[in-house]
Amino acid sequence: MKLPSLQHLAAEAARVVRRFPLTLLCAFVLCGVGIYVIHLDNQKQQELDWLFSALSTAGLGLSSTLAVALATERWRWGPAKRWVAQAVVVALLALWYALVPAQPNLVWGIRLALLLLGMHLAVAAGPYLPELRRTADTPGFWRYNETLFLRILLAGIYSGVLFVGCALALVAIDNLFDVKLDEHLFGYLFVTLATVFNTWFFLAGVPHNFAELEQAAPYPKALKLFTQFVLLPLVVLYLVILYAYLGRILVQWELPKGWVSILILAFSVAGIFALLLIHPIRHAAENTWIRTFARWFYRALFPLLGLLAVAIGTRIRDYGITEERYFVLVLAAWLFCMAVYFLVRRGQGIIWIPASLALVAFLSAAGPWSAFAVARRSQLKQLREISAEYGLLKDGKLDGAGQRVPKLSLNARKRITSIFNFFAEREAVAQLQPLFAAELQNMPDSLRLKSTWMQQSWQTDRLFTLSGIERASWYQTKEHDELSASFQADENDFVALGAGRYWIRDVGQNQYMYSKGNLTAEMAVQEGTFRLRARQQGREVALEQLRADGSWQPLVAVQLGVMADSLARVYGRDLQSSVKLPGKKLQLQASTAGATLRLFLQNLTRKQVQDSVSYDLEAQALLELHENK
Repeated sequence: MKLPSLQHLAAEAARVVRRFPLTLLCAFVLCGVGIYVIHLDNQKQQELDWLFSALSTAGLGLSSTLAVALATERWRWGPAKRWVAQAVVVALLALWYALVPAQPNLVWGIRLALLLLGMHLAVAAGPYLPELRRTADTPGFWRYNETLFLRILLAGIYSGVLFVGCALALVAIDNLFDVKLDEHLFGYLFVTLATVFNTWFFLAGVPHNFAELEQAAPYPKALKLFTQFVLLPLVVLYLVILYAYLGRILVQWELPKGWVSILILAFSVAGIFALLLIHPIRHAAENTWIRTFARWFYRALFPLLGLLAVAIGTRIRDYGITEERYFVLVLAAWLFCMAVYFLVRRGQGIIWIPASLALVAFLSAAGPWSAFAVARRSQLKQLREISAEYGLLKDGKLDGAGQRVPKLSLNARKRITSIFNFFAEREAVAQLQPLFAAELQNMPDSLRLKSTWMQQSWQTDRLFTLSGIERASWYQTKEHDELSASFQADENDFVALGAGRYWIRDVGQNQYMYSKGNLTAEMAVQEGTFRLRARQQGREVALEQLRADGSWQPLVAVQLGVMADSLARVYGRDLQSSVKLPGKKLQLQASTAGATLRLFLQNLTRKQVQDSVSYDLEAQALLELHENK
């Protein structure tokens, strides 16, 4: 076997650049952003408003630009039409970048997953969409996807082996030659191989001669062995388990468990995948086992789809539709249509599998028919029905419902708790506003800079406070289970001591805090709105006042870094345990004409990695605001 020369590798790499320039550009964007964020701590990553937008846009761009490039190539479009098609894709990616929030919630995460699934299926089906009108399959479609599938596996193997080999080489250099390597090198290596190298290697093997794919070729023996002796027996095992469970349900005449839906979907996906793998040899006389499976799989699917319909229908009737139940319901309908279609077509038209599933993914991602819109309407309807059933509404509002119906049943409270959490987790509390007279979204300004989790928690608490309905855990089983309530001071709470003096209970800063802008405390008082903010990786804590134009004016700053550096010189920079010091040694004070700030430190930590130094603190503070004379 002759190894490829460097000139050949360079020529192949250049060919990939000419053929898929935008796809490679997306891989380089992923690589660049990934390398950039590796050296950032979690807090700094949270401050990057463009991070998720850039990563998700580049991820979508990988598959979308590839799908369009391959489709227009096989359709033999001219250069002008190809670039117009790619320009449309770029415009859609720009629209996604503009619309996606900086901190995505559950809805945007699922939406991204649906679009990624649809785009990958578009790569599989896009070039052969004209074949949907044919009555018989062409060999080219199966061989095209076979090549992509094997190339993905090969690219993953090459990337994985290269990473392990290069990582071990770096470890050897570090240990054998006492060379101090940057600890981020392993991250840089992984990101580069997983994005640029993996993508480039995969693209180099993407078929370019579509006419050659239509020629007869031997079926891969390894693939046949895998399908016949590994995948098909597992599918049959699932089938036996599911039919045994179906028989038990019929004998005992009981409702199926909801978990059976996952098993049926897994069985169906594995079965269809197996059918796609054996498609070219399904009618071969020597493959009796494969031929029997291909003939009976879709017939065996119908009773299980009935079981699936009963299982998911029961949950929807009792608790309404959520995104998860929507997907189960849609996939059940899709499987039924596919089973009917392939029984009528006698197994022909396999391109309909990825093409129709891509359409389902795209339709489920946005619009009034999407999983999110349907789930919200269903849960809102559930809340209205529960409110009407138990008489919770007064003048059409839920305000004070807990006082009107103090002995609301545990089951009703569980369902209402679930619905309130549903809307809060999806940042969709505004859709419940018609059921409340009081405003639901008048969130304090100090919370708007906090983490998404804290904002969602506030919104959920707001719903329970206004309605007066007692929260119920989903795992609570008895009406008279022990009820427990605990309370703690708000982390940014303060006490007014009079004469412009304020005691701030909790001043904290560390690299894992999710607060935006290194905010450690904020308060709105008679003298104005003030905040404490850590700057220069915790080296100093600054007091700032909000101006009329919305900007923040620095008033005074306490130098933590000077104290920590001084203590580290005395006691050491790498200690096995904390050093106990008198409280007087952990006090800092700074004054200006406008204010005096005293910090009473409870914990001060200095962290150093090479030349980068950061500081963590836990403290209380006394703030004195001086009158301007």
